[in-house]
Amino acid sequence: MTAHISHLICDCDGVLLDSESIALTVLHRELTPYLPPSMLQAGPALHSAIAERLGMMTNLLLDEVDIAFKLGLGPADYDAINLAVGRACSEEVNAVPGVREALAAIALPKAVASNSSLDRIHAGLRRCDLLGLFDGHIHSGHDLGSPKPAPDVYLAAAAGFGVAPQQCIAIDDSITGVRSAVAAGIRVIGFTGVAHDRKQAGARLLAAGAERIFDDMQQLTELLGKQTA
Repeated sequence: MTAHISHLICDCDGVLLDSESIALTVLHRELTPYLPPSMLQAGPALHSAIAERLGMMTNLLLDEVDIAFKLGLGPADYDAINLAVGRACSEEVNAVPGVREALAAIALPKAVASNSSLDRIHAGLRRCDLLGLFDGHIHSGHDLGSPKPAPDVYLAAAAGFGVAPQQCIAIDDSITGVRSAVAAGIRVIGFTGVAHDRKQAGARLLAAGAERIFDDMQQLTELLGKQTA
């Protein structure tokens, strides 16, 4: 028998905050100068490789892209790129259209489970007037040391509520995040509303284990109503 859904857990970037496009732009701009001469025509491929990995911790994303494109990044480069991404996402980010109204209309207790640092999560949510919706239930895979796709941050969110993972439902926009929720035993709905390619993103989220997908926050109240009935 399926457990009754009583709590909602949201990813942050790409679900609450429209920061993915900002991160993609900054990462592509920062990494392009590192392309070796033999790969100077690989700009579009680099852009796609970054887009496919959004949702990962930035350092893990950089690890994979560094190897794939032979960028030769060093520790100082990692620090500078993280600083550029963090600054842009904190200073330029906006709320996902309609998310504030959607969450305010949902009576379920709410938590955040993100790979970003707690400082960055708090700064973004505060800027977008979303922080008060989560009553302190904010969890960081970065600060836990076990980022998505490991299940730890979603398990921490459920534990913070004092409920079983099966009583929670998650909203996530990345393959990494969907896999994390599924590994935690949490049902997950995929959001594609701010994705670079909504159709492709939706197919990937479903393949990763999302129960269904949606692309407009106005649909969220109805979707959760069906899941919690």
